[in-house]
Amino acid sequence: MMERADFYVGMGESADWIGSISKGGSIWEIPTDIIIQVNRVMFEEMCIEYIKSKQGVVANHICQWPWDWEDSRLTSFSYIFSPEHEKVYVSIEGNDLMDPLKIVQGYSIIEANVMLGPPIFPVMIETISIEEAENGSEITSII
Repeated sequence: MMERADFYVGMGESADWIGSISKGGSIWEIPTDIIIQVNRVMFEEMCIEYIKSKQGVVANHICQWPWDWEDSRLTSFSYIFSPEHEKVYVSIEGNDLMDPLKIVQGYSIIEANVMLGPPIFPVMIETISIEEAENGSEITSII
């Protein structure tokens, strides 16, 4: 498993992508200060620092989505700060949201599940149909 990670603020299609790393993304490698964060601004700042320390990609007008897949469902770990709940959740390969702190503390996956179901992620790469590709359109484009 590659231990890639994506970081977001908010949930759903309108979530804000903060950035991504290709190594050091497992729950046991993410600094505890990030996974226990209850403040949106602090979460974003800590994530950006961590992403930079891992030579990752921070979202801005120059750096864009680094993966070949369209959203975080195929990324090893996705860390999501929920402003509504003032809490950080994690999804492993797009599965149900869990409390990462409980996992670090040794709780089982079942005990760490927060019963919110799998997250919905914003689509980061727009794909086109085969017909459009046959008519000369580009296969993918970064949003």
